[in-house]
This record gives sequence, structure tokens and C-alpha cells, in this order.
Amino acid sequence: MSIAKNVKQKVAQRAARNVAQRSARNAVRNAARKERLPKLVFKTLPLVFRVSPALFILEYTATLFDAVLLVLTTISLQNFFEHVTKLAAGETSFNAVLLALIWFALLKMADEAADGVANFLGELYASKSNQVMLNELNRKVDRLDALELEDPEILTQIGQAYRGAYDVRNLIHVVMDIACLYVPYFVFMGLYLWHVEPVLPWILPLVFIPVIVMHMLRSNYYTRLDDLSAPLRRKEEHYKECMTTRPFFKETRALGAGGFFLARYTQTFKRIQQLRYQTELRSQGVEIAANVCSLAGYIAIIGLLIALLMQGRIAISSFAAILAAMYEMFALMTEVFDYRLGELSASMGQIHKYFRFLALPEQRYGQKQISSPKTLTLEKVGFSYPGTTRSALRDISVTINPGETLAIVGENGSGKTTLAKLILGLYRPEQGQILLGGIPLSELAEENAYKNVSCVFQDFQRYQLSLRDNVAISDYAKLAVTDDAAVQEAASAAGFHINQQQMVQGMDTILSKEFGGTDLSRGEWQRLSIARAYYRAYWLIVLDEPTAAIDPFEEDRIYRDFMALKKNCTAIIITHRLGAVRMADCVLVLREGQMTAIGTHEQLLSESRYYRKLWAAQNRYMK
Repeated sequence: MSIAKNVKQKVAQRAARNVAQRSARNAVRNAARKERLPKLVFKTLPLVFRVSPALFILEYTATLFDAVLLVLTTISLQNFFEHVTKLAAGETSFNAVLLALIWFALLKMADEAADGVANFLGELYASKSNQVMLNELNRKVDRLDALELEDPEILTQIGQAYRGAYDVRNLIHVVMDIACLYVPYFVFMGLYLWHVEPVLPWILPLVFIPVIVMHMLRSNYYTRLDDLSAPLRRKEEHYKECMTTRPFFKETRALGAGGFFLARYTQTFKRIQQLRYQTELRSQGVEIAANVCSLAGYIAIIGLLIALLMQGRIAISSFAAILAAMYEMFALMTEVFDYRLGELSASMGQIHKYFRFLALPEQRYGQKQISSPKTLTLEKVGFSYPGTTRSALRDISVTINPGETLAIVGENGSGKTTLAKLILGLYRPEQGQILLGGIPLSELAEENAYKNVSCVFQDFQRYQLSLRDNVAISDYAKLAVTDDAAVQEAASAAGFHINQQQMVQGMDTILSKEFGGTDLSRGEWQRLSIARAYYRAYWLIVLDEPTAAIDPFEEDRIYRDFMALKKNCTAIIITHRLGAVRMADCVLVLREGQMTAIGTHEQLLSESRYYRKLWAAQNRYMK
């Protein structure tokens, strides 16, 4: 009864933890949604400004100069029309008209030059800003709890945040253009119109009110579109990879699964397009209504100008200049609201998600340091993955002294790799604790948490880099103070030998046919991953199925070389080939997330029925 009660309590605890995690994320999401444009601008402006203050000031000084020149161009155009009218009446000379035309042309060219300079600086600033925002996002991903990357919702948020990173600069660019170009232009034009005729400034609301209303309505449509389509885009990308990328292509072709993935891709693509179509349909409906209102406003303005002209309240030159300026005003207002803010409407949701992602909780570290190899102790460690009620590990207790080698064995799904990730500090235990020299891993300082730890995972990575970088990436600072000899030594220890015919550029050979280099067999890639682990200085090394793609003879050599290389370092070997466990000081047996036995190979053969079954099954297979 007490066991059942304990199980129920653990299930309830996990459920409560999952609810708490969802609540925390929902709180971040809701806070982001409540942020209005002004608050978002004040949050974003310092980030964008710090990218390059001098360039920022220079760009928007040119933009403000552009606004002033636009108004001066309108005034000079009116002046030119006045001189043409006077020339027709014989009240001025042709030279005066020519001078007015030259003045207008110079202002127009200066305006175009200012606009060109502002655009050039804007492109340059956008490139710099995007790089900074993406770097911040990459650092954020690196600071997340690794367990978060097991959550599909977090993976979706990461994709949305990367798209939002490109829109952060765009938000400030639009706001600053409004502040330095559009607002000054309309203010100066209002003063100019008031100077011509006090009633004329009232025509300005007829220009922009319909467009403002349209923008406010469209913004919500695009935010909802992104929420619905983000998970679908991830599926679409995966199906495309299954059909077109090298890791999937051979198996997809051999199994004849191309039609299956094409059908799934097409189905997902059509669903995304359907969502876009529905959003664009609503958006275009609002835009048509706004354009009708704008057209009515434009007609009303022309009617007002004709009435004022007929009453003699404005001159023919003013009528012509204002009519020409009206086209410019409508074009600018359409640009800012229909295109610039229209762009912003489509990306506001992404910007919110960028900041929402940056607000997610990060991996917490302590302040304690460790300067030498220590005893590793697991005390009643338990763990389960987010969104599940099943324990991946339960009540694991073991002590590993410095220099010892522990082998972890068990069937697939028994929790071996999960335990390795807990020992490495990638995941934090849900129950119990892991101590290094009596200090919980969670209390170690960030710079000390992964220092002097190395590993080889069964799902090792194939980096499309040079041979040198593929090895040295595990400790790149070391490469700056050493030569290639250390890289070659690590490769040789792992059984990787450079084929001069295949790798004509030696250490500089790119390991990717996609980038004009060469490719390796799976076994060679696995040896390279082992070399990567050897290259890094370590006190603790974890080998998770390090020889799964290597033949038994080479495997035996690698393990024997490893035992000689590791010297006084602590090692943890996870393997399903039990021949390697005879080299270990101790063997831990896992079954369905629980430790069923621990001891030397000989002890377990005599004391553990389950271990004997594993050993016998493998011996039959080998025979």
C-alpha cells in the first residue's frame, strides 16, 4: 500500500511540475501579448541603438534632412509656377523663371541624394543589427536548460524567435522613419498649407485616417497566422529534408518512401497556404475598404482646392503646387501605413515572440569551484521528461571514485543515455542529487560546470567543417597555442587515419561533399567523434555507445587504447556490447529506469540473473 501511495505521489509531483512549467511559459506569453507598441519600442530602441550609435545618428539625420527637402521642394515648385504665371502676364523675365527652375531642380536632386544616403546607411545598419540580435538569440539558446530542448513547444518558439530577430531592427527603423521623416514632413506641410490658406491643414486627416484604421485591423490577423502556421512550417521543413537532404535521401529512395513524404509535404504546404489565403483575404478586404475611403478623401481634397481657387482664396500656382504635393502626401502615407506598418503588422507577432523567448528561464548555476578530480556520487536520483508521467530513472545511487571506470548496461530504453546526460550536468535530477566532491552539480559555477568533462554520444554530430576543426572544436582555445600534432595524436588514438588520396588537403580537407570536400563512412565519423573527445582535456569522460558503428576487432583496440590513455581520469562507458565491461572497475545494470544490480563483471555473473541473461544472449549472438 505504501509503495502504491509513493508512486501516486511521484506521479502527482511530475504532473504538478509540468503544470508549473506550462504556467510559467503561459505567463511569459501573456505578458508579451499585453505589451503594446510604445512599450515594445522603448524595450527595443536601446538594443538597436547600441549596435552603432554613430551610424544610427547619421542615418536618421539624413532622414530628417530628406523630410525638410521634400517640403522645400514643394515650396520651390510653387515659386516656379508663380514665375511661369508672371512670365505669361509679362511681369517677369525668362531668366527669373529659369533661376526658379534651377533652384527647384537642385532641391529635388538634394532630396534624392539625401534619400539615397539614408537608404544606404539603413541597409548597412540593418545588417549589423541583425547580426547582433541573432548573436543574442544564439547565446540565449546556449543558456537554456538543455531539458527545454526536449519540448516541441520550445522548439517552435526558437524558430519563431529567429524570424523575429530580423524584425527587431525593422520595428525601430519604421518608428524612427515616422519620427524623422513622415511626422516632420506632415508637420511642415501643415504649416505650409496653413500659410497658404488656414483651412487647408484640415485636408491632412482625410489622407491618413483610413490607412491607420486599416493597419490596426490587419496587425491582429498576421499575429494569429504565425501562431497557427509555426508548427506546420517545422513539419513542412522536416518532410522536405526527408526528400532532399543527404542524411535521409538514400533510405527514402531505397524504401520507396518518396511519394509518402511528398504527399505529407503537399498536405502540410496546402494547409499553410490555406491559412495564408484566409488571412490575406481578410486583410485585402480591409485594405479595399480603406482605399475606397482614401479615394473619397482625395476627391474631397480636389473639390476643396477647386472651390478655394474659384473663390480667389488661393492662387493658381498654389493650386498646382498643392495638387502635386497631394500626390506625394498620399504616396508617403500609403508607404508608411500600407507598406512600412503593413510589414510591421505581419512581423509584430514575431517581435513579441523574440522577446518572449529571451524572457524564458535560463539554466541556473552556483558559485563553487572544483580544481581537481573528485568523487562522483549519485544519491537516489530520479528523472522524468517534460510532458510525461513515466519515470525515465528511479532511485539511482552509485559512487564513482577518481580514476575508476563505471560501465552502464541495459536494454534499449532502460535509461542509460538519460543517466549519462544527468552525470554530465546537461539535465538536472528531479529527485535526489548528483554530487562532485560533495558539491551538488547545480551549485558549480558556470565556467566550472562543463570544464574538464568530455563525452562521445551515440548520436554523434557530423560537422561540415575541416578535419582539423572537426577534432579541435571540443577545445578550440587549445588549438591557438598548439599545432596540428595534438589533433593528429587524438585522431590516431581513436583509430582514425588520414587517407592522403581521399583527403588531398590534409587537415584542411572539408568533410562535406556539399562544400566541395569529401565524406566519411559512419565508422570513420564515429572514430572522429572519439578523437574529438580525446582532444579535450578531461577528468571525467562519458562514452555513450562509442563504437556502435565500428567492427568488434577495432572496438577492442579502441577500448584497450582508451584504458591506457585515460590514466587517472574517471570514465563512464555505456554499451550494449558486454565484452567491453570486463575492463571496467564496476558495472551498473539498468532495467526500465531502475538499478537492478551493481558490481564487477564476475560478481554480476554469479549474483544477477538479469545480467547473466544479457551476457548469455550476446554470447549466442556472437557465436
